[in-house]
Amino acid sequence: MKGVVWFRTDLRIDDNPALRNALDNCEEVIGIYIFSQLQWKAHNESNVKLEFLIKNLILLEKSLSKLNIPLITIKTESFDSLPKDLSSFVVSNKVGQIFWNNEFGANESKRDLLSCTMLEKENVKISRFDDQVIYEPGYLKTGQGKPFSVFTPFKRRWIENFEMDFLDINYKHSIKKPINIKSDLSKIEFVRIHSVNMDLWPAGESAAQERLSNFLSIKAESYSESRNSPVLDGTSRISPYFALGILSPRRCILEGLKLNNYEFTSGNKGICKWIDEIVWREFYRNIMHCFPRVSKNRPFQTHTENLEWRYSEKELQAFYSGNTGFPIVDAGIRQMLAEGWMHNRLRMVVAMFFTKNMLHDWRLGEKFFMENLIDGDFASNNGGWQWSASTGTDAAPYFRIFNPITQSTNFDPEGKFIKQFIPELNMLSSKEVHLPTTDLLTSFSYPSPILDLKSSRLRAIEVFKENNASRDA
Repeated sequence: MKGVVWFRTDLRIDDNPALRNALDNCEEVIGIYIFSQLQWKAHNESNVKLEFLIKNLILLEKSLSKLNIPLITIKTESFDSLPKDLSSFVVSNKVGQIFWNNEFGANESKRDLLSCTMLEKENVKISRFDDQVIYEPGYLKTGQGKPFSVFTPFKRRWIENFEMDFLDINYKHSIKKPINIKSDLSKIEFVRIHSVNMDLWPAGESAAQERLSNFLSIKAESYSESRNSPVLDGTSRISPYFALGILSPRRCILEGLKLNNYEFTSGNKGICKWIDEIVWREFYRNIMHCFPRVSKNRPFQTHTENLEWRYSEKELQAFYSGNTGFPIVDAGIRQMLAEGWMHNRLRMVVAMFFTKNMLHDWRLGEKFFMENLIDGDFASNNGGWQWSASTGTDAAPYFRIFNPITQSTNFDPEGKFIKQFIPELNMLSSKEVHLPTTDLLTSFSYPSPILDLKSSRLRAIEVFKENNASRDA
């Protein structure tokens, strides 16, 4: 039988259940990647992520060729046209079975449902798998039989149900019968408009696995202490590889557990905390699947739909360019523009400044991040922004508002990170750099603050309080 593996956010050979099952069940295998420029744009995917995608597809093509599997790009107009184009390819190539790993957004679920309907009409067998999560979204439920909407009990149930036998994921890949079809990745059009240094993000599974190995051997044990410091850079920086599926969560969990005597809650705190972060990704995929409204530009907490957000084009442009006058906020934004990535602590600081002090709609910030991040992941990005905006799951109470100056002095006490990305402040002392005074600003090409922290905090609290009052009336 001839089979097709439909690659999506799983651009790897290691621990790829769709690929593994195709190899086990088919004599000939074709790999396909279906791309839509319109859908990429509609999902606010960044230009830097697109370049990273192309680089990884090229390397995946080379790896698959060693198994006699060609990788074909199919260009489609949108998710609506995709099922028809997919069906046409399958029929014209006399494919008997198709394999793919599931995605969980509203658009993706609709796309897959329509694809199944068309393929079944052509008597094509469909085999679907979950590779981004340990448990199928919605499988873990509360005592009342409802989906979890709070992380801590979700994680507790996640651990209770965990079975170690899943961790035997090593697999010897068989070489398939050669097939008379040539690989073609030329259909993805790309014009570089970003300014990220791509040397920071080497492409391919080998690079991803090397980064994982280096993190676990050098940084993991101190992760719980160092992860909040942008100066120490104690994080793994593997999120771009997660976002395109170049590394699997299962592989990462396995390698982490190996170093911690297969313990989730005891042993080394750093490794436990790092695995926590992987479980958070699964939690947000559960939210995306079980509460589809979050995929439709709506808040998880429905009563916040009527919040009266402000809108100031001048403030937005200052924010987007990293010129708010608050150094830690601006340094975080400038890091993202330069690296395509922002330290997680700063993502929270920046998002809360935007949604609380600026009192701007979280959806604008969410979109801005997606348009600039190499690791843009809808579920995690949406979850993080809604947490900061107090509109999401496990949301920060609306009156809990980070003070960016306090965050700056706590996590970048000497201003090293700030000075790295805002060199115009290099001459300031470790005390002055967190919020330059007006008299100092006259000597530097750095803007004055766009708002007053105290009054903007009180403004946000009042707006949220009034919204809650109208809900309870």
